[in-house]
Amino acid sequence: MSLVPIENLGQIGIIQDTPPFNLPPNAWSGGNNVRLLDNGVKKVAGYQEVMATCPFAPYYVHPYLTVAGTYYWIAYGATDIAVWNGSTWTDVVRQTTLQLNGAVSASASSITVDTGAALTALPTSGTLEVGTDITSDASTNKYEVLTYTARDTGTGVITLSGTASYAHADNAVVTPTGSTATSDNDYGANTTSKRWTATNLNGLIVATNGHDAPQMWPLSGGVPSVGTPFMGLRNWPSGNKCKSIRAFRTFLVGLNWTRTNEEPRLVKWSTEASQGSPPSTFDEADATLDAGEYELSDTPGDIIDGLPLGDTFIIYKDDSIYIMNYVGTPYIFSFKLMSPTIGLLAKEAVAEFEGGHFFMGNSDFYVCNGQTITPMLSNKLRRTVFDELNGDHYLKCFVAADYVRNEMLACYPAEASTVANRALIWNWKDNTFSFRDLPDTSHISSGIVEITAGATWDAASLTWDADSDPWGSTNYDNVIKNIVFADVTNTKIYRDNKGNKKDTATMSAYIERTGYDLGDPQSVKFVSAVYPQIEVSGNNTVNVYIGKQMSTEEAITWEGPVAFNPDSQSKVSCRVSGKYFGVKVESDTDVDWKLHGLSFEVQQRGLRGIRSYA
Repeated sequence: MSLVPIENLGQIGIIQDTPPFNLPPNAWSGGNNVRLLDNGVKKVAGYQEVMATCPFAPYYVHPYLTVAGTYYWIAYGATDIAVWNGSTWTDVVRQTTLQLNGAVSASASSITVDTGAALTALPTSGTLEVGTDITSDASTNKYEVLTYTARDTGTGVITLSGTASYAHADNAVVTPTGSTATSDNDYGANTTSKRWTATNLNGLIVATNGHDAPQMWPLSGGVPSVGTPFMGLRNWPSGNKCKSIRAFRTFLVGLNWTRTNEEPRLVKWSTEASQGSPPSTFDEADATLDAGEYELSDTPGDIIDGLPLGDTFIIYKDDSIYIMNYVGTPYIFSFKLMSPTIGLLAKEAVAEFEGGHFFMGNSDFYVCNGQTITPMLSNKLRRTVFDELNGDHYLKCFVAADYVRNEMLACYPAEASTVANRALIWNWKDNTFSFRDLPDTSHISSGIVEITAGATWDAASLTWDADSDPWGSTNYDNVIKNIVFADVTNTKIYRDNKGNKKDTATMSAYIERTGYDLGDPQSVKFVSAVYPQIEVSGNNTVNVYIGKQMSTEEAITWEGPVAFNPDSQSKVSCRVSGKYFGVKVESDTDVDWKLHGLSFEVQQRGLRGIRSYA
């Protein structure tokens, strides 16, 4: 008998669009809840709930580090926004607004607003934000905060403690702020399908759901407060909205607009903004500032999203890709068609890494480096993924980057699911693919989420190799970025890389390869043992299966499972004969493992079933 080793098991990854008998020996034909790591195959870590229970179903979540060093997480729901400050959630949804009932002149000592429930709910004194737009006359409708001392619910007259600094037009928006803001004004309908996206403009968080006007979290002294709610983006064109908004350089770039009518090919950008402040205008007609607009009419598709890439901004339509470059006055930006045939599948289905953008396209997954677009799944997993993707809910697809592990997660609703529940993992360092399950996930972000202290040396109930959590009272894991899942079904937020379970449920994981000819596809062979080179946490076991086939068309027959513990066993004994063989390593308990290599103990049995013609 001889040993046939299979080495470098993490070099190629999972390939399912090519028949297994045509794959290199160290490629895999199936697997789930595994990643390719350090030239081996490792079970993915578990995830656990963090940040208590979100007060609503979270559709989007992201971290925010202020200039003062305060770390927040912001969650966006169908109708609400809330902020986690490290210990509790605070509702920061925009507040009920009023409208001026009559124009206000500069130096006015009072304003009049429409009467009704919003005015009745207003405290007898406080502060109000007035004006959201800047017109060609910079002294009109300019944003300001007014302090008031009394309000008359019958007449709508609000008495100011001082005077207005600017003139304001009839029907201008009046927004209660600070402690004055008392009643919710929920965001519009259908946001679960239109989806939130958020961007950071010089420290100012700006978010949009494609249905309401973009929202901002106001800053005071360069920092926000959980006592100050989100509000409509100042100086935003009244009545307008856009599907996506992104910060680029010091501009805000709005994509796919609705003004009087839908303008799905329109790109519109603001003038440049100063640190921590919203742009002063989006008025493309103001020749003294840098705001402008451009319609991408070379191709018929709608703009889906966009993302900066170095010094350029890449705009993704559903059928094409454009490059947007800063050129300065008078044009501000130039636009160039990069691809007339490849487009983006859904909003947020693109993420940046050190080599460019990784994105989910309309027929493949791609890498865009700003000059070329490279398909990634051809002859590997393209047919597998698109056959599994639920086409009725493709707009729920998105991409998330795990920068700690050099991985992209292309997340999609698989089979009958209506929300992303599966991810294709691409390791951009090794160019390998694998799969994992997700909770019912609407969005994934990356940031710092503290976990409790790990086990210490005096924890008598634990041993070094029995516990998968970090050791020590202060964990390095608390200061690195981990990915965070927003689960809309269970109204929870999970942090990845914690334990071995799916929150409290056990996780099943496996890696599989069939079609091994063990060096000779013609002869019948006898396998008497398999030697897994594997690490398993604690005194635990994994299940090992050995498979056989007499032809590539025959269904594989599995022998097993055999429980394997590398602490006490060196091989999995078996008695399997065939021309092609398979192996599967599987776990379904609270266990961690990593497979480094395999060896088959093989004996030739002749050319049975082979006919030779002279």
